[in-house]
Amino acid sequence: MRSRLALALVALVATPLWAQSVRVRSVTTTRYAQLRPIRYDTASGTYRAESVAHAAPLTQEVELSAWGLGVPGLRGYALLRGRAALGSELVWPRSDDHFDALYAFVELERPRYRLRGGRQQRASGLGFYAFDGLTATWRPWPTVRLEGFGGRGLARGFLEPVGSPAIRSLDPLRPDRGTVLFGASLWTAPSDVSSISAIYQRELLSNRSGLVSERAAVDARMGVGERVVLSTSADADLAAGEWGKAKLGALLRFGQRSYVEVEAFRYRPLLDLTTIWGAFTPEAHRGLTASLRVSTGPGLALASTYTYRRYQPIGGQTPFLVEVKDEAHLLSASLRWLRGDFVLDGTYRLLLGFGGAQSGGETGLGYARPDAWYLGARGAAFQQEGAFRVSDGTVYGAGVEARGPIGTRAFLRGELMRYLHRRLQGQAGVDWSQTRALLALEVVFGANPDRLGAPR
Repeated sequence: MRSRLALALVALVATPLWAQSVRVRSVTTTRYAQLRPIRYDTASGTYRAESVAHAAPLTQEVELSAWGLGVPGLRGYALLRGRAALGSELVWPRSDDHFDALYAFVELERPRYRLRGGRQQRASGLGFYAFDGLTATWRPWPTVRLEGFGGRGLARGFLEPVGSPAIRSLDPLRPDRGTVLFGASLWTAPSDVSSISAIYQRELLSNRSGLVSERAAVDARMGVGERVVLSTSADADLAAGEWGKAKLGALLRFGQRSYVEVEAFRYRPLLDLTTIWGAFTPEAHRGLTASLRVSTGPGLALASTYTYRRYQPIGGQTPFLVEVKDEAHLLSASLRWLRGDFVLDGTYRLLLGFGGAQSGGETGLGYARPDAWYLGARGAAFQQEGAFRVSDGTVYGAGVEARGPIGTRAFLRGELMRYLHRRLQGQAGVDWSQTRALLALEVVFGANPDRLGAPR
């Protein structure tokens, strides 16, 4: 059922339109990952490592765009994804879900308005939502955009109807009916450095017997002079009468590529009324982030960020949360240096507090050849305490990567990393050593459209 819309659009694009303008982009990606399953031995009260297992998932994406269909501004667009496993010993996430139509729609573009019908996804202050339906966009002025949208709702992250058996098997308390999603949004840019956007969205059961969610969000940025930018954003659960996320920030520029930014934020997840997870009263947290970026020119850039989070005290009692702290400190730093055809980059990250301690870094040195090929080597190391089984040891990693064009219509990318777990101590020191690899081939053929890529 879910693939009929995509197959219809593919037939529309592929069959009668090769005399028109068609562009096809294919990306084939295969991965290789080793993992070591860990089981708890109740007899000895220790964790034991199983034999190393591997997974080799394969992903195939096909993007099609067709225009010049006899009506000015009319085009068809589809982004399809296929999945498979190449002899995997592990069950790779969603490897048994062999097909998804991420986008599949027909669109009519005019200077003042746009109509889009089919499968589409929206990204806003409320997150990512997908639906099968219609979006109408009206632009009365170049700096003002009004939109209305609605259709059959799809489960977030799965692109399945909300009431499908596949979704209900994950959450049996969900209703067996689908949902209808609709809403409206506004975007305006009063100046080159200021913008305001707002969105309202409501989701009902398909027979209108119940409310799934009702939410709204607003985002705003305002420039003060040439160097200061103020920003704020918030979302709210109108059905529950509660605020979700909120943020207030200020950015000061002191160079063409340098700035300092401070943000105060609050986070609380908003959950649908049809899921059991809202009964667990997820804990919110508040915090402060300070960021600094310094660039001496196109060749050198330094950046650092510090984030403080304060979690609300845990209201429930559970044996799985023992001596969990209410505070967390995150410090990260990065460097990027260009010297001729060489590029050096590095990052470091330290997390202390809530959930344990983690620290790690990664660095890479690469050479960008004149023919657009890139060759590089990477090194990494990390260690964790309390959060996962990699606690009393350190993991080191080393690898190589390469990417570049093959002719004028193909692009190849490859990566290979080997991780070694060292300084193993005690039952927490289960060997985490593993190998990971990636190989991706992108091929593009057809005409060049005025605009391509995943739609806005």
